[in-house]
Amino acid sequence: MKRILFVDDEPRILEGLQRSLRPCRKEWEMSFANNGQEALDILAQGAFDVIVSDMRMPGMDGAQLLELVRDRYPGIMRIVLSGQFEMEAAMRAVPVAHQFLTKPCDAGKLQAVMERSTGGTSEVAGSEIRHVIAAIGELPALPSTYAALAAAIEDPETPLDQIAAIVERDVAVAAKVLQLVNSSFFGLAREIATVSMAVGFLGFEVLKQLVITVELFRAFDCGCQVTGFSVEETQRHSRCVAAIAARLPIPRQCAAATSVAALLHDVGKLVLAARLPEQFQRALHTSRQEGRPLHIIEEEIAGISHEAIGGYLLGLWGLPASVVAAVSQHHQPVCATADTTMDTNLAVHIADLLEHEASATSEAGPAAALDELCHNSPELLASLPEWRVAAQEIVQREVQCH
Repeated sequence: MKRILFVDDEPRILEGLQRSLRPCRKEWEMSFANNGQEALDILAQGAFDVIVSDMRMPGMDGAQLLELVRDRYPGIMRIVLSGQFEMEAAMRAVPVAHQFLTKPCDAGKLQAVMERSTGGTSEVAGSEIRHVIAAIGELPALPSTYAALAAAIEDPETPLDQIAAIVERDVAVAAKVLQLVNSSFFGLAREIATVSMAVGFLGFEVLKQLVITVELFRAFDCGCQVTGFSVEETQRHSRCVAAIAARLPIPRQCAAATSVAALLHDVGKLVLAARLPEQFQRALHTSRQEGRPLHIIEEEIAGISHEAIGGYLLGLWGLPASVVAAVSQHHQPVCATADTTMDTNLAVHIADLLEHEASATSEAGPAAALDELCHNSPELLASLPEWRVAAQEIVQREVQCH
């Protein structure tokens, strides 16, 4: 059973939650607090899985409470409740909340959010690793991205598509924007699976609050240098993988999720570099020294791979399930057959291998892996030379632009 703590200063709200959530008693063990300090006292008495806090409370508000919870109990999933009119207040919770829900929140929506967001728990076995991932409020972004966004937003005449183009070039910023727009805070009837749609929906004023007021996108600083790792190179690789994936024969209904999953597929590396730098550096060194895939070495040294970390984080942040699945499995071998259908998982896997091959990186055997993958599928095998040419063009163009 999951242990969940609900916090709200209005007794009638808590009473309503208790009534509406009564059918969940067999699945959830629920506690209720009337203010932030009472919530902290309850948390000190035992382990909880989720905290759901109102935003506006006297004394300690929701953002302050969740910040303390993140620091003291980093493994707890943090959800903020807020009214849609409380945009400015809710923005303060962006760096510390995993999910955003609007009042009133029915039991079905709350249950769906928690099931989807904690679905990767079994893959992230160690509680210590889960605490490391759950403690993350923002990912390391490039200083150039922050500077470009700040400059663009200072000018109210800047077109939103220009801002979207800046966001799309940075993995960390794109992930955070997609986290916010896919939260229930905005009450959308469907998932937003592209950066341009997310930026267009958020609009100029919300983006301005995100970038300037909340100081969401911070420069990369993991506290130490990770030899052999470059944020810039990881960003370049991710952009190329997204561009290559867009050239593959993806079904129309999968295109948006594939684009986002390809851009975010290595987001777990940013987490490792920022939060587990020593283990990550050893994994990088061992991978290059022994010529074995990095994700295998990561599992041996840290007990988890960057793909599992990335999928778990994006699941916590509420990104679409298809994106989370593709990120979590982008190194999983796919057994291609004669009737193989190109879906998001397969497209990201192939695009990742194509980029590594075209860039001649030290990743172990991308060319051989591609040949083996496509061996049993005449359709994939026939298209492979064309995809390789496209990958080379995309990689060379990216290098020339920077």
